[in-house]
Amino acid sequence: MAVTAGSRLARTPDDRARIVRLSSLMSKLCLAVALILTGGLVVYWLVTPTEAVFQQAGIPGFPVVEIGIGVRVMAILISAVPLGCLVWGLLQAGRCFDAFAAGNFFTAEPAQRLRAFAIAILLSTILKPVAGAALSVLLSGAGRAGGRTLVLTVGSDTLMALVFAGLIAVIAWVMAQARTLADENAQFV
Repeated sequence: MAVTAGSRLARTPDDRARIVRLSSLMSKLCLAVALILTGGLVVYWLVTPTEAVFQQAGIPGFPVVEIGIGVRVMAILISAVPLGCLVWGLLQAGRCFDAFAAGNFFTAEPAQRLRAFAIAILLSTILKPVAGAALSVLLSGAGRAGGRTLVLTVGSDTLMALVFAGLIAVIAWVMAQARTLADENAQFV
């Protein structure tokens, strides 16, 4: 493996082995988090008391009736949209780590997977407030007297997720450009 003078990545066999081990662990962690988030979403909507759901959704007032299973299933479906993007992103990140674990540090695949992860984070971040607004309308209409309420929430976590997605996208772009430059330089040798 060719390593430039300024490069620190996998400079020694010990470095390479640590990268491979950590990448393998991270791949498994991405899959575990995707499964936990998916299961957690379903459990949350099926077992959380109506009053707690209203409070967490930011809907003012207290529910006058319990939300039924049909509303809960609709809430799962609405919530699954941004979560589905996030899960897809976690699976892409896992595949990126799989490539690193296989020793493929400077190939096109990690950059492509990292770019897909960034896109997934971006989509999930944009869709989360939209899904939250749709949930507020659904829930307020189903469990509260006095009409529907639209709650739109954009917080610092949303802004940080957008910055994070941008950062990962730029890193993936730089990785792809570095690969292209390395291929061009290899033709001269």
